[in-house]
Amino acid sequence: MEYSLICLKNLFELVNLPFTRGYLKEKLLTHPEPDSLLAISDTLAEYKVESLALQMGEDNLDQLPLPCVVQVNKNPYPYFTCLTQVTEDWVEYLDEKGKLIKQARKEFVTLWTGITLVVEKGEHSGEPGYSQRRKEQMIYQFLLYFLGAVGLACILGWDNSTSYSLEAIALFIIKLTGLGISAILLWSEVDKKNAAITQFCGGGEKTDCNSVIDSFSIAGLISLGNLAFGYFLAGTMLLLFSSFSDSAQALLGLLSYSSLAIIPFSLYYQGVKLKKWCRLCLWISGILVVELAVSQFLLPDFAWPALRELGLFSFVFLASVLAWISLKPYLMAQKELYTTKSKLAKVLSNKELFDHFLSKSRQITSNPEGLGILLNGANPKYHILKICNPYCGPCARTHPLLEQLYEAGNIDLQIVFVPGGADEIRLKTIRHLLGIASQGDLEKTRKALDEWYSQEKKEYEAFATNYPLNGELARQESNLKAMQDWAEQEQITHTPTIFINGYELPSTYAVEDLKYVLN
Repeated sequence: MEYSLICLKNLFELVNLPFTRGYLKEKLLTHPEPDSLLAISDTLAEYKVESLALQMGEDNLDQLPLPCVVQVNKNPYPYFTCLTQVTEDWVEYLDEKGKLIKQARKEFVTLWTGITLVVEKGEHSGEPGYSQRRKEQMIYQFLLYFLGAVGLACILGWDNSTSYSLEAIALFIIKLTGLGISAILLWSEVDKKNAAITQFCGGGEKTDCNSVIDSFSIAGLISLGNLAFGYFLAGTMLLLFSSFSDSAQALLGLLSYSSLAIIPFSLYYQGVKLKKWCRLCLWISGILVVELAVSQFLLPDFAWPALRELGLFSFVFLASVLAWISLKPYLMAQKELYTTKSKLAKVLSNKELFDHFLSKSRQITSNPEGLGILLNGANPKYHILKICNPYCGPCARTHPLLEQLYEAGNIDLQIVFVPGGADEIRLKTIRHLLGIASQGDLEKTRKALDEWYSQEKKEYEAFATNYPLNGELARQESNLKAMQDWAEQEQITHTPTIFINGYELPSTYAVEDLKYVLN
């Protein structure tokens, strides 16, 4: 799953396709089979990137359009990656970390399974809703940089009479290092399958960070990573806000004695009780040893810390511990959400189950043939009937999803409009869409529908100017009345209402799920 995400991320960068990591991660990780080539292919379809899966041999290697996705068989199991260059003697592709490697052609062929996915970026390829998500990212980054600038201004505005000794700066660097390591330790509690953390913590039968981390907690609530992060964060903040005062350094020197108890206990717990070692925990122990040495041998002579320094340290320490206790369930739920969505999608993608529910749902009693707009698929296996209102928000959201199914060629898409009232503007819009379709230009009809439903603010007059008609509007009255009569006869109560081969889409399924069962 992690490898497929890295593969797609690098593929999009190679073909210069703008994307946001969050959207890509959600689409891939919520697929019924997130580790499969089908997941990669379906995710590419979301971005309107055409793909074709092939089983290739060495003789076809030079004919592959690059970049493409290939499966490489490496320990412990095969993974998908991007092939970027092929010559007579060597090839270039991305390893499991996304790093470009150059390998002898003969060696690569022994690892390549032959499974290949060739891709082609089209004119309309892109991430749905990318502009809005990118705008949100830029606002977030601006606020982040602004926060950093304010913090830097505060640091520069401190009392310049304070002397920052080399020893105090060394202590500060130690605190920052510990903060970074403990942050990784803390994140490993949430993302246990993170590839980078797993690789760092692996390397032997007796090395297992997850086993050590999961086995220790205070009251089942406060973890080892939580304590370490709070300790180093509080120390870092204390040094910054006190301008490296002697009183703050004295407090940190006193607290460093705690490592005399923590380190032996940690080593005993890992080596004797669990017989498992956590490399991150060992790094923390090493940093504590260095901190103790610096505090006791390099810092100024002992002085009692002021009450305000003790209060600041305690506040930041307790606040960080409580903040993680509150935040961790949300982060865990976010990780579980992807897994749950993937499992749900796997159930909903079962065609036998879908056919069963479909056969039990409401069936059309009168034939809608000739009503509305009909888009004929290339090799239709299903007939989808969408009853909609041109000003209906949910109808607009379902349109691109059904358009993707239509582009795949395996459905006929029929669109029947109901005005949902006597609003003349709605009636004009329906007449206009029907008039465009009556001209018999399929691509123009699709373009008009896409343009209409993609508008955030739907303005009929501007739309009508872009698609001028002659006498087609006047000839749509009979079609308009026939659609209204049919909708009343079928007791259509809401839009959009979807029928598949004459049966209403079961309430268990959303339009998004159809891409799994109708392909």
